[in-house]
Amino acid sequence: MKKRAVLLIFIQVVAAYNTIIDVLSKEERFSTLISHLQRQQLVPKLNRLTTGTLFAPDNDAFKKNKDTEITAQVLLYHLLDKNIPTDDFYHGQLKETMVLEPPKLLGDSIDKINPAIDVLMKTVEIDQLLREKSGFTVFVSAKKEPLSSYSQIESNYLTSTYGTSDLAVFLKYTIIDKIIYLDEFTSGKTTYKSITGDSLTITCTKKGEATVNNLAITASDILAGNGVIHQIDEVFMPDSISFTARKYLIGMNATHMNDLFDNHSLSHYIDDTKTNYTLIVPPSDTIPPETADPWLKYHVIQGLWPQDTLFDKELLLTEFNSPELGNSYQRIPIHTENDKSISFDRARTLGDPINIKNVMIYKVSEPLSLPEDLLEKIVSDLDLSTFIATLYVSQVVDEIKNATGITLFVPTNDAFKELGLLAQYLVHSSAKPHLQSVLKYHAATEVLYYQDLKDKVREVTTLANTTLRISQTGTSVLVGKPEDETGAEILKSNMLVSNGVVHKISKVQVPDTVHITNQDLLVGIECSTLISLLEKANMSDAVNRKDVVVLAPTQKAFAHVDLQQILADPYQLERIVKMHILPVSWQDDWADSDIKKTTEYSTLLSDADKLTIKQSRKGEWYIKVKGSDSEANMLGLGKTSSNGGVVTIDAVLIPVRRGIFGLPWIWSIVLILTMIVVTSGLLSVCGFFGYKVYSRRRLGYRPVS
Repeated sequence: MKKRAVLLIFIQVVAAYNTIIDVLSKEERFSTLISHLQRQQLVPKLNRLTTGTLFAPDNDAFKKNKDTEITAQVLLYHLLDKNIPTDDFYHGQLKETMVLEPPKLLGDSIDKINPAIDVLMKTVEIDQLLREKSGFTVFVSAKKEPLSSYSQIESNYLTSTYGTSDLAVFLKYTIIDKIIYLDEFTSGKTTYKSITGDSLTITCTKKGEATVNNLAITASDILAGNGVIHQIDEVFMPDSISFTARKYLIGMNATHMNDLFDNHSLSHYIDDTKTNYTLIVPPSDTIPPETADPWLKYHVIQGLWPQDTLFDKELLLTEFNSPELGNSYQRIPIHTENDKSISFDRARTLGDPINIKNVMIYKVSEPLSLPEDLLEKIVSDLDLSTFIATLYVSQVVDEIKNATGITLFVPTNDAFKELGLLAQYLVHSSAKPHLQSVLKYHAATEVLYYQDLKDKVREVTTLANTTLRISQTGTSVLVGKPEDETGAEILKSNMLVSNGVVHKISKVQVPDTVHITNQDLLVGIECSTLISLLEKANMSDAVNRKDVVVLAPTQKAFAHVDLQQILADPYQLERIVKMHILPVSWQDDWADSDIKKTTEYSTLLSDADKLTIKQSRKGEWYIKVKGSDSEANMLGLGKTSSNGGVVTIDAVLIPVRRGIFGLPWIWSIVLILTMIVVTSGLLSVCGFFGYKVYSRRRLGYRPVS
């Protein structure tokens, strides 16, 4: 700012006949001043003054400021309308001049004090206000970055096209629509209203120190044509500027989210300052071309969730009220790594979250996807392929898919494999009603997330209209029948789907309403030859008794025996059939390859006709007819509802042929030969002694008395 070097000569009117013009005319050094007064037709005005004080620039002063346009306003700015002796002047004193308009308006003066504020004022056209109207007091901060007291996001908002109204408040807060000179204050407090209606309290001390709203005034009474400027070091932060989520999203360059909320009539999520929300904000270039209310609401989480309150595998309630969940709120899964990296489902957080009053904002790498259709979700898990196949086979897929608010416990492929022959039966056409009941038994009619299951024992109703019991053991959660103390363990939890939640379990659960017999299994595994033999031997009812295990040779196994001969011999047919029926309860040990033991079991044929079941060195189970070389390998197992079951084997077991006393024929022959020898011996001894007695009597021998 170029400073003017002006020599001021104080001229006072001391007598009525001696005017200011008279005094100036006496000295040549004021000739330029008189010339300008004449040119601006101010001589009559000065001659009419009865009293006044003129600060008279001499000719040299005009030469130093030859580029300045000398107007009537400039000249009158040097004139006071009262007589003030030089002894009455003091430092910092202000006096009102006769000027109609000062040479520099406030709108043009602020740039010299703080160019940054001048730029901001021009942005919202406050500089025009300060040029048009007189009588302002402006408090101008000396800060080079006036908005530095605000966060970067708030500053970005205020300087954006959306923040002009608040920026205007920020600047107008510093303006009072009257001129206030601090030299007129002695001490005390005086409160004024800024043009925004806010209160500005000026406090002066006897030491000459002054503050406005507790901010120190470092330079005062800087004159301008239409007011006065007071300089402060800090900036005001008006309470009337209130930041909301909407304004923060603007400052975060996420106006696309504001547009979405406005377009879907959901503006309350970004304008409400009372309800707590957490917003998930994906990049603008990742937003789907068409969005719906549910998608947008899924990006609004209920409550305020700072980063340190989020834990791995936690589920947070969103604002999406889903009809498919029975009008319950859908949830978002949280994933954390090392307590630093946080993801909302698959969307990674970018940077630290931003908190604005009642709203927490997370920027993420990609948009959230609403939970998928149930089938779309589980079909991506290859470990559940068997369950998916059974859904289609049973034709209950639509019922489960369209059910409202369910929890689906999905057994793994290994779980179905563990069922053995039972799984093979369930997919048979004859087992369709049973399969439907089994599958619907795995669907609870309410949404149960893992945290709902791990704290207490509960019984829930299923789509099969039966009860499923959920219990805990150690750190595991078990799912099973009410009377079952073991049940299936939940292996993977909280797979969210559109109509509920899916948990992966370790075992297939068969409800008590599904009564599967040995006959059912034989039909399901298509043991038609054995079924035919059972019917021929009138043993069909025997296999369906409680605690009965049927050994079922495969069709291939029967191809190695002479069926015609067996059918032609009813006695042998019955013996062979009974040899394959064990009157014992199901043994779970048979499914365990780690148990090394040998066990004998009686058959329905007789207690003497026993089978030995044991493991080979390779850990494979096989069956051997006791007392015979007939044996078979165990191929498959299937437990039934009556605590029995079916074991498929690769050979037909031939019972030992029995002789007398139920002994095998070879032992019967040995026994007969032994009996003949013993009998012959006894007869020989008896004959020998009888002959001797007879011989003696014949010869006349008599015993001596």
